[in-house]
Amino acid sequence: MSRSQVSKVYATALLELARDANSLEATEEELAGIISAFFSDESVRHYFLSPLVDPITKEKSAAKAVQGQTSEIVANFITLVIRKNRFLFLPAILEDFKEGVDALSNRTSLKIYSKEVLSVPEKERITKAITSNFGRQLRVQEFLDPTLIGGFKLYVDDYLIDASIRFKLDGIEEALLQKKIPVGAMYEN
Repeated sequence: MSRSQVSKVYATALLELARDANSLEATEEELAGIISAFFSDESVRHYFLSPLVDPITKEKSAAKAVQGQTSEIVANFITLVIRKNRFLFLPAILEDFKEGVDALSNRTSLKIYSKEVLSVPEKERITKAITSNFGRQLRVQEFLDPTLIGGFKLYVDDYLIDASIRFKLDGIEEALLQKKIPVGAMYEN
């Protein structure tokens, strides 16, 4: 889950600006909305990634697209990222920015990966247990992982809690391999 140093540098700079302006949550929402708009439309994404489009034209297009839609901090940040040819890093910058907001807000990121959507009582049990163990507020994100046989995996910041069936089966296999299994036939006299 490591991201580029480039995204961390840009996210840190934006985090400092947003903190000084006392607009961490608002900046996060605006940035997420703009990035979603840029990356959800394939033609827009290709336009900003194209080496054939003049960088100055890209910058002007980005400035025009965000003008009046976001705060001055986010608008200036987006145009700076486009000017420096870092458009592709925007999703990673957003993730790093969210982590920074979480750290400043004493909040922990909880990512739940499961084969199927968990029920509300299951999610509540998980969040209650994680909250009591970590003593922090949670930002919960749920993802579907079709590769899981069953169970779930939790990522709490940098910790992995693996409660998947595959992990348990691997543990059983390892335990069986650790036992000495005699080879050949055994005879009793």
